[in-house]
Amino acid sequence: MDLIYEIPGKVKIEWDPTVRAVIDHWITPSLVTLAEFRTLTLEKGLPYAIAHGGHAYIIDNSQARGAFSQEIQAFGGTDVLPAYAKGHIQYFLVVAAADSPLANLSAKKYQAKVGPNGIQLVMVPSMAEAQRWLRERAH
Repeated sequence: MDLIYEIPGKVKIEWDPTVRAVIDHWITPSLVTLAEFRTLTLEKGLPYAIAHGGHAYIIDNSQARGAFSQEIQAFGGTDVLPAYAKGHIQYFLVVAAADSPLANLSAKKYQAKVGPNGIQLVMVPSMAEAQRWLRERAH
């Protein structure tokens, strides 16, 4: 995997060429500012995915603690997801948080927002399952 971008203690973004996906490994989404979120989604992750023929995002919440602010959740729905769809991102896989109901709730709020953008949301229990799902179903 290739490191795309990192905000220490908050998130690390990688590229998995075997499944053509950007992977966001979240640690403390509640500490991420809107400016940081904009940078990591629209200025780092998405351009990298487009340049490398990406078609999926895997949101790894397995180690996440806390949830995104309401401001970030709104921005995700109004700006990020439409940009992902425009960039030909077809799949949005979310790995559930092991010990954070807040992180899982935050991820579930995206369910209502991805469909209208033409992106398929898949909730999975592990990173391995997310990668397996993409290898088996996504072309």
